[in-house]
Amino acid sequence: MSDQKNNDSNHLGMNDEEMVELHAKLNKEKHPPTQGFLIAPLIFVFVFGCLIFVCSIQLAHSTNGFQVHPPQEVVELSDEEKEVLRLERKIDSGKKLYAVNCASCHQPSGLGLGEQYPPLAGSEWVSANPELIIKVILKGLVGEIKVKGKTYNPVGGMAAVTNLKSDREIANVTTYVRQAWGNEAPEVSVEEVAQARAESAEQKDQWVGDALQSLYLNNSSE
Repeated sequence: MSDQKNNDSNHLGMNDEEMVELHAKLNKEKHPPTQGFLIAPLIFVFVFGCLIFVCSIQLAHSTNGFQVHPPQEVVELSDEEKEVLRLERKIDSGKKLYAVNCASCHQPSGLGLGEQYPPLAGSEWVSANPELIIKVILKGLVGEIKVKGKTYNPVGGMAAVTNLKSDREIANVTTYVRQAWGNEAPEVSVEEVAQARAESAEQKDQWVGDALQSLYLNNSSE
């Protein structure tokens, strides 16, 4: 058997000792790494990291810095725009108050109801001195009146609108009535309502239609 191995070694030009020495040498030597084998993975890691960074910035901007309740954009309004917005809110409040307290008689259209409740649309009572409509709201009205040339005499008259408690509520609803349905009278201020309230403080009963009409309409220049 040993003769056969020696013959194989001799055939390769090596003896047993040379073969052992060669294997020992191969075990000690390492195959050099392929040049640049780490460059491609590092490039991918760098590119992927850059993408994560860019996407994070974009996401932060698009979600307002990850805030649960992002701040609303502040819009600066001019003085004219503020005034328009104020009046719009006042009229909108007055419209709601009118719907609850007045529309059942004078109707949502402002055209009144039959011969009992006179119209407010185009009414001289509405466009006259605002004290007139304010005093009617505060104390009510009884007796015969003329509106747009037609006579009205509602049974029991009109009761005071006690649900409108504050001067602001009355100012809002009268402003709405004076500017709705084609009416173009100026708005009514809280101060005007307060003044009319003070002047009516001693009034216990409903206003009489003829008296108010004579005071605010017959001699009115409007």
